[in-house]
Amino acid sequence: MHVPGWLAVLPHGERIARSLRTAGVPVAVSEDIEAVVAAADRPVVLIGHFTGAPAAVRYAQTHSELAALILVSPVLGMWDGASNGLADLMDEVSFGPALGDLPTLWLHGSEDEIVPISDTRAGTDRIRGSAFEEHVVDGLLTDGEAVTRVLEFTRRVI
Repeated sequence: MHVPGWLAVLPHGERIARSLRTAGVPVAVSEDIEAVVAAADRPVVLIGHFTGAPAAVRYAQTHSELAALILVSPVLGMWDGASNGLADLMDEVSFGPALGDLPTLWLHGSEDEIVPISDTRAGTDRIRGSAFEEHVVDGLLTDGEAVTRVLEFTRRVI
């Protein structure tokens, strides 16, 4: 199995991490993004899944050493289920800078009822940089579809 020359870092999201590992991707799951990135011996692709997305985006807004950012069904913009801490972080992201030329991929399912796409789009529109791509699948985004898109994207941008 070919091992990619990059490291996937997730603030949380063990299910997505497991699927990436199965595809041969080296993965680190840690809320201490800064420490993992500092210790990495290869380019880092930061992946924000669900409620881990605001932390991933905020890190990308305030650090420049990432190779790419991928957002999988991210909680950005507006979300009724956010705790006070998560809501505060989402506000920081919304009022933070755009992502500039950082290669960024947003993956989402059109029928996601937990994280409605229209609410997320309000957030992605605020952070969208010049290298921002989106892929919306009909129905729900599966782990298999997400991993396929992650691999395709990283092959192109890294």
